[in-house]
Amino acid sequence: MKKRKTKTALLWLISLLVPFIKPGQPVEAAWDNASLLSQAAFEEATDDWEILLERLDAAAANGKGENVNFQAGNRFTVPEGILEKLSGRNATLGLHTSNGITFSISGLDVKRTDMPVSMEVVFETEIPEEALSRIQGFTIVKQFYMVEKEAYPCRVNVHMALGEENVGKHAVLYSYDETGWNLRQEESFRITEDGHAIFGLNRGDEYIVALMDGYTVRPGDTFSHIALRHGVSLRELKEANPQIHDVDRIRIGQPVNIPKIHA
Repeated sequence: MKKRKTKTALLWLISLLVPFIKPGQPVEAAWDNASLLSQAAFEEATDDWEILLERLDAAAANGKGENVNFQAGNRFTVPEGILEKLSGRNATLGLHTSNGITFSISGLDVKRTDMPVSMEVVFETEIPEEALSRIQGFTIVKQFYMVEKEAYPCRVNVHMALGEENVGKHAVLYSYDETGWNLRQEESFRITEDGHAIFGLNRGDEYIVALMDGYTVRPGDTFSHIALRHGVSLRELKEANPQIHDVDRIRIGQPVNIPKIHA
């Protein structure tokens, strides 16, 4: 009887977490550069739920920051039971989509376990041209949106391979503000030496990622000098860097997004 109850509980947990894939939708992730940005070794993803649960238990127990990677497809739910396994632990659950983008949840970010993380991702957007005109001339390298635009109970990281040809540039994440018909800059990230970028998401929304040139503040720099050096106006430089709240107090080593020079 005890074994039957244990098996029933396991099947219930798996049924909650199993992704729902649309008919004809591919579920194989693009593995070329789909490694998680982590100091821990990358472990090949599995699509076997029993193996996932075993690895997750082991990773949570040893607390060495291991990644447990799963081929999740584009629609999945991470139930409260999985979040409870992760909560406060130095382990990460990686959820690979069919589009070469990986979502991940670190146990160190899980503070709430009273609701699941549910996500259905579509790899295109319907952002109007009027809103996109704000970043006219920049290369949009990724676009995606979540069908359910709700807050998550914990930070969900999104990892993407943007190519080694873009190393050193800034990947800038924007969300679409439907009420103001405008783009809102969420984060910028200096693309790593292996061509990857990572952002933290707190909610489902409509997102695009654009490329900008990047600059690192040096001794003696001022914001106006940086603008002059790169041939852009001070206003344009400020608009490209809403994350810098006081342009008179920039610090050495601080990253600055450089907008394009308008002809």
